[in-house]
Amino acid sequence: MIFELSQKLIDAVIVEVGALNRLAQHLSSRQNHHSRVVVISDRTTFSHYGELVFQQMETLGLPAHYILTPEDETNKTLQHVEYCWKRMLEAEMDRKSLIIALGGGHVTDLAGFVASCYMRGIDLINIPTSLTGMADAGLGGKNGVNMAGIKNLVGTFYQPSLIVIDPQCLTTLPRQHYIAGLSEVIKHGVACDADLFEFIKKNTHEILARDLVTITTMVEWSCRIKLEIVNQDEKEQGKRSVLNWGHTFAHALESLTDYTQYLHGEAVAIGMSCAAYVSKQLGFATDELITCQDDLCRNIGLPIVLPDISIDAIIDCMMRDKKSSGENISCIVAKNIGEVFKVENVARQIVSEALLAKRQRDAQVLSAVC
Repeated sequence: MIFELSQKLIDAVIVEVGALNRLAQHLSSRQNHHSRVVVISDRTTFSHYGELVFQQMETLGLPAHYILTPEDETNKTLQHVEYCWKRMLEAEMDRKSLIIALGGGHVTDLAGFVASCYMRGIDLINIPTSLTGMADAGLGGKNGVNMAGIKNLVGTFYQPSLIVIDPQCLTTLPRQHYIAGLSEVIKHGVACDADLFEFIKKNTHEILARDLVTITTMVEWSCRIKLEIVNQDEKEQGKRSVLNWGHTFAHALESLTDYTQYLHGEAVAIGMSCAAYVSKQLGFATDELITCQDDLCRNIGLPIVLPDISIDAIIDCMMRDKKSSGENISCIVAKNIGEVFKVENVARQIVSEALLAKRQRDAQVLSAVC
């Protein structure tokens, strides 16, 4: 499926089984005249798909180079950005050159930032190969690196001209990474579309089995939700903020565990549960919403239990988040599945009480299971 967007932040998105095998065809049809290409990827992804991408570039007659990055958040530093720029300069990349970001969310975050600044911006194509990348990180034009313990503190809004998504790439993804990516799809369901949430519930077996028809439908559905919102609010001045459901908590958990305990999607699952408890503490959500979301995440295989980290430390970290200001916290809260909104200036005490209630409930559930 190739779908054009109503506004031109992004020319087109391709969601198609076998899209990587037709990359040259898709590029030639867009009539962009590039001088050369650099593929930014991680070693594992490049070992799976690098040769295929290079074959496609050879078909187009484009000189191609590659830059390999670490396979996790450790690649998202200003030092690594500078390394990429130096490598590109050595490869004689000019303003007509193309960057192809091939990999998961950490790759598209980094490559987008590199592309946005090199010679004041060169063309970028995202080929997300993880579910996190396909459903969220590879779409929307947010790019950045981590600094001072804060995720994506330094970055840009810079849109790829084309996004190529081949759901077949998910068949080579390690199971833990695939399941972690499902949290971003669940997020879109809770934040924006109750029908998507129900689709995941009804098709959990097929999704976990990676049935290509089912996951292609799921990925395209998730892409449409995100890109329709991004087209209305690219720079997160209003509506786009709902896509941060659970993420302020998630970023705090990732930072406090040095990005080693959780995959991003796992932290998001815990963060969404935290956000649901805050929603209840504020009087918007019911126990039913908390249970419904937690049960789906648990059935998928996602963690939802708050780790043994000081609640004060979590809140302190959240207050340093780029989305917060002053002494209070900006939170995305839920009223129903498919209906979330932003609340400014949530008092620290409210968040603390919500997390304490969650921790107590987590302990009860774990005790019952044991």
